Amino acid sequence: MSNSMEASLKQRVITSAIGLPLIILMLFSPVPVIMGVIMVVSIIGLYEFYHAVGLQTHKPICLMGYLAALVIPLGIYLAPGTCMALVYLYVAALFIMMLISHRRVTLNHLALLIMGLLYIPYFLSHIIYIRNLEFGNFYIWLVFLGAFMTDTTAYFVGKQFGKRKLCPNISPKKTVAGALGGLAGGGLSFLLFGAVVNLFFTDALGGQHFNLFLLFLLGMIAAIVSEIGDLTASIIKRQYNIKDFGNLLPGHGGILDRCDSIVLVAPAIFLFLLKIGILA
Repeated sequence: MSNSMEASLKQRVITSAIGLPLIILMLFSPVPVIMGVIMVVSIIGLYEFYHAVGLQTHKPICLMGYLAALVIPLGIYLAPGTCMALVYLYVAALFIMMLISHRRVTLNHLALLIMGLLYIPYFLSHIIYIRNLEFGNFYIWLVFLGAFMTDTTAYFVGKQFGKRKLCPNISPKKTVAGALGGLAGGGLSFLLFGAVVNLFFTDALGGQHFNLFLLFLLGMIAAIVSEIGDLTASIIKRQYNIKDFGNLLPGHGGILDRCDSIVLVAPAIFLFLLKIGILA
């Protein structure tokens, strides 16, 4: 291993050693604390996204994005009709902004703004929706298991057995073996989590238990969308000729580089829990 690779790995380990306890602390926190974390992460993520796609020079548009990042997570406390009214007023305000500054603000700029809001604060807000469900204090762990265990197992399996490239034009380092390892890692980590909860925390689930088959299935789905999220972030970075979204996390890049899987995993898990469920 070269000195640069060793230094990068050391940075990743140190950052993970600091970040992991903070994530665990958040997972044990009440909804308002998690909401505050999502707001902060969303604003940082939007900042990185705007610099990546070139919106940072349009400060009024960026400010509108940061404002929305503070409001979107609050949607859990608002009635559907109120949310629809706020969306309408927000889009109307964007159109007025475009009418006033039509030489500088184009539809492309607004499209990037809306894409960023869906991609970052809206998708991340599903972590809050999951935590707010009955037994959400257990479910919320699945989001991070799905993202991090998929990434970790894909990395090590790909390192050991990866020969055939998965999609070299998008992410040259990813292999078919790594993708399959990530898929297995996602499913098995959910299965192990369910087995531990069923063994020690049945009383906390009101006498119910996790359906291990459904949990394994959800873990595989989470792994698939996690890898899609990772590859999508790679496409965005390639299209805009950047290596990382930022440098806030040494060895990992920016917030978006670390959350690129979570943004897709959280909505997928929420929808599965809402429509199918994992309790038996």
